[in-house]
Amino acid sequence: MVARWAAAALLWACATATYAQAWTLQRLDDATASADAPPADTAGPLRPNRPDMLFERERGGVWWKLTSRMDFPADEAPKLLLYTPFLNQIEAWPPGADTPSRHGVYGAHADDRYSPRALVIDLPDGLRAGQTVWLRVIANGSIPMHVDIAPLAQVQREDLHYAYRRAFSLGATTVLLLLAAAFWLRLRERAHLYFAANLTCVLTYLLVLGGEARDIPLLDAAFGQSLQPQRVLASLGGMFAILFQARYLDVDRHLPRIAIVLRMCAAAMAAIACGHALFDSRLLSYLGNLGLMVSSVILLLVAWVQAWRGQREARILSIAWLPLLGFCILRTLELMGAWNAPAWVGSGMDLGLATSGLLLTLGLADAMVEMRRDRDRASRLAMVDGLTGVASRSAIEQRLAAEIAQADARATPLSVAFIDLDRFKAINDRHGHALGDECLRIVAARARNRLHDRDALGRYGGDELLAVLPGATLAQAGATAQAICTAVRTHPLSAGDQTVSLSLSIGVAQFVPGESMATLLARADAALYISKANGRDRISIAPPPVSLPTAHMDASA
Repeated sequence: MVARWAAAALLWACATATYAQAWTLQRLDDATASADAPPADTAGPLRPNRPDMLFERERGGVWWKLTSRMDFPADEAPKLLLYTPFLNQIEAWPPGADTPSRHGVYGAHADDRYSPRALVIDLPDGLRAGQTVWLRVIANGSIPMHVDIAPLAQVQREDLHYAYRRAFSLGATTVLLLLAAAFWLRLRERAHLYFAANLTCVLTYLLVLGGEARDIPLLDAAFGQSLQPQRVLASLGGMFAILFQARYLDVDRHLPRIAIVLRMCAAAMAAIACGHALFDSRLLSYLGNLGLMVSSVILLLVAWVQAWRGQREARILSIAWLPLLGFCILRTLELMGAWNAPAWVGSGMDLGLATSGLLLTLGLADAMVEMRRDRDRASRLAMVDGLTGVASRSAIEQRLAAEIAQADARATPLSVAFIDLDRFKAINDRHGHALGDECLRIVAARARNRLHDRDALGRYGGDELLAVLPGATLAQAGATAQAICTAVRTHPLSAGDQTVSLSLSIGVAQFVPGESMATLLARADAALYISKANGRDRISIAPPPVSLPTAHMDASA
């Protein structure tokens, strides 16, 4: 690890040395300098600055002096580039210029020949060693601008690479936003709503900070003039990020005291957003950045704790959030003036936002799939009797209702059979409920083995089963019932050293067109009671209902 840090420091030192050999950058501290013309080359006092970074905090126009230490030939069409300008406006006076060129990402001086990643200042005559470019910086945001001089071909090539990166990050964020919104509309889970709101803020923030918002009239009008709307947006994004992650990790249930702290952080971010809407205050920006950093670290620690405890969502969040948190802290420290970050931090933020959003969306999708599995499992349990493995009462009634509708429409036969285990209470009292349950399982299995493919069997309640026999006449239903009775009677149940003889009483009824399901079941149940009253271990056939036509009844009835 130490070796890696040493290598990185060496590379950074080499890069800085390269810049130092190419040009110097100085800030003019004389506040009385004229805004109409660049100062004289001997103007002062000039404060030395890092040659690769222009970071202006003063809101008024401030002069900066870039002096070349090497030749940049005119035939390469060299360009002076100021990266990530956001709302800053620049007036540039190249050598020999009588009037300045004006540059900005937003407003009347936006240059659509180049990507909004940088302000591109023409150096039509090149830049020879010792020559000076004066820059009047009208700062509208405390955002550092990295400085470079590159030939036109390199600028165009890097513009293409930037367009590829931005297309990926913006496209991915847009797709993730749509997915999060779809998840919320489908599931109505607040975590998805918070995530969609956070992605909305993130996407808008990326468009505004990167400059693409200048091509969207509504965003250009709202965010292209002042920092306040952007700060409101960032604060709201932080609030929604806190709410989403706290909800996603179910902090209220697992860590209730931490949940109170996070709610306070979210409330603070909401208050800071309101403050930004009313006041243009750097103090609020510092407080917002600090609050977001603190809450992010807390959430990351919570994710680690929950991941260690085995929470699946916490593992996903830890992986997704850690790189983005690192870039956010680096960027926030840079905006607060704590350090001067290298140029790759801004690109890392874009990719970190898109990647973290992708991973979190996959996590939400995984949670949704798991929720659907739980729902399907619960649905299956509701449709299947847990003891016997046959259909539950609600499931067999649904099947019977569907078969009645089909039989009524197509004038096809349909029969039902109520099956009851004889003297089941005595079996439970003598041998125990465990053996009684085993008897029910055996009877259900043997009955199911005697049914046809289209037939259905369900546990109607207690020791009572209901068989639905589509296409079966009374004679066919009676034959099936007799086969079930014989299969149970002739094969006693053996349990350890005990042998239990079983028998069934069955009532059979055939559906009559126009008959309700309740009437059909009542006739089959009445036939079952006739079997019980006549000595059990027998089958009884229900007569047709008196109030319904009998023309469609089977002749064997």
